[in-house]
Amino acid sequence: MRPPCFTFVRSIEGGDYECFEGLHKHKPRDIVPIILRPKTETKKIKSISSFILEKVNLSNNKLKKNAQNGLVSLTLRNSLDLAVVNEASIQKESSPYISTQYTKITEHKSRLKFILTGVDDSSLLPAEVEKKSLSREAKIEVLKELIEEQGNSLSDIATLESSLSEFREQNDRLSQAILRERSILDANEEKYNSLVRNRASLRDELELKTRRADEVTEMLSRFKLLQNQYESDIARLESIAETGTLLEALPSEKCPTCGRRVSGDKVHQDCDASIKDVIAAAESEKLKIEGLNCELKFTVNNLNSELESINEQLPGIEKELSFVAKELSVVNPELVEQRTKFSELFAVKSQVNESIKWYEQLVLLNKKKEELENSAPQKEIKGKGEGERVLPTNALFKLSKEVQNFLQEWGLPNSNDVHFDKETCDFVINGKHRISNGKGYRAITHAAATLGLMKYTEENELPHLGFSILDSPLLAYEEPDNEEDDLSGTDVNIKFFDNLAAWNAKQVIVFENKKSIPNKYSSGEQVVQFTKKNSGRYGFFPIKPKN
Repeated sequence: MRPPCFTFVRSIEGGDYECFEGLHKHKPRDIVPIILRPKTETKKIKSISSFILEKVNLSNNKLKKNAQNGLVSLTLRNSLDLAVVNEASIQKESSPYISTQYTKITEHKSRLKFILTGVDDSSLLPAEVEKKSLSREAKIEVLKELIEEQGNSLSDIATLESSLSEFREQNDRLSQAILRERSILDANEEKYNSLVRNRASLRDELELKTRRADEVTEMLSRFKLLQNQYESDIARLESIAETGTLLEALPSEKCPTCGRRVSGDKVHQDCDASIKDVIAAAESEKLKIEGLNCELKFTVNNLNSELESINEQLPGIEKELSFVAKELSVVNPELVEQRTKFSELFAVKSQVNESIKWYEQLVLLNKKKEELENSAPQKEIKGKGEGERVLPTNALFKLSKEVQNFLQEWGLPNSNDVHFDKETCDFVINGKHRISNGKGYRAITHAAATLGLMKYTEENELPHLGFSILDSPLLAYEEPDNEEDDLSGTDVNIKFFDNLAAWNAKQVIVFENKKSIPNKYSSGEQVVQFTKKNSGRYGFFPIKPKN
């Protein structure tokens, strides 16, 4: 069923409004109008504000305006900025819902809470009466939010304690299993380390024996050459001695050493070389070399014995090293498997400990909540919406999703993560506060916040004025602050109007400059072009045509 339509008529000079049912381009003469006052209503005449709010189910609602729980009525004037956003407001560095004026912050937070929940502050008691109750209820609400943020519904304590007990028992079993595995792992690691040390020792011994064998072989080779030299020298000296003996036995007229005649030659008388001396020298040298040769043979025998001993030991060392290597190849995989199992047990125990801490915190929070609930006097009756004194987390989460959906449908870059920051009462988009961007970005995101709030009320069947008017939401196409703020190279403007054109349940009016409007939406039944010329429309109020 289509909702009823009304036409308001008012003189340019001001005064009361006349309200006619239906849509009219000219003031009807045959219908008696309803008279509405522009501001304060009387007992007989309603104000235009209360009339409109009554038609959209927003009448007779109260908002908290200060810390003393003073109340103010929800009017068209103090709620209109949630639906009508002018050019200055849409690019302002402030929350799209909450004023920067200190005196309006409490009222606007109460207004946002009312729009999100449908619960106003009519039941709010004066500060002096409600102080204790409010403090208790606030604490309970905070505890409820903390419990919900832990990812748990408000379960009873008995169920939580039962789960906590099960996790503690599991933790004890895991501790015992870890002790057993630690004992086995320590024993196997000691065995493994012993084998590694044994292998290192055998390798060192093998290397030492091999190197010594090479050294002995090298020395034997050199001593062989020396022995050959000794034998050659002994043979030469024996030959000299034998030759000298033969020469001495034979008669001769000439001296065998100097070659002169033995008698009658004065030169020969000075020859000191005697064959007997040569023979004696040769025999002496021979004895000396034979002594050295004997010592060499003794050394060679010892080296041969050492080399033989080393060669006998090497196969045993290699065999023992091979056996240790095989044992290590068996022990090592088992040790790796045991270490993995031990690590897995520790990981499970860590998870169980986290669960125990989580449940302990939940039990503590639930007990505190119950204590506060039980401490309330029996005569104390909770008024309407007293649990909603703060901005509700769940509703803000849903609102953030609606805003995020708009931004992604419009194709705004870097808009895949949107959440509401209660401290600033504004949105954080991809980890960056909305107001930290340029004015073009602030304008398009302010539009998303305004439309997102209207979409949220539609999805949750909550009252709203039912329309939104946005002035210059596509400012990033006209006057960007910088390159990051410039959307002129994107199709955000096309997707923006496509998205709004498909939304038939609500009315959205957009005031935009020509540069920001894509050709697709430059004309049509729902497009009005203000030109102050003969084409299009001259201004907001139509001019009287000339005769």
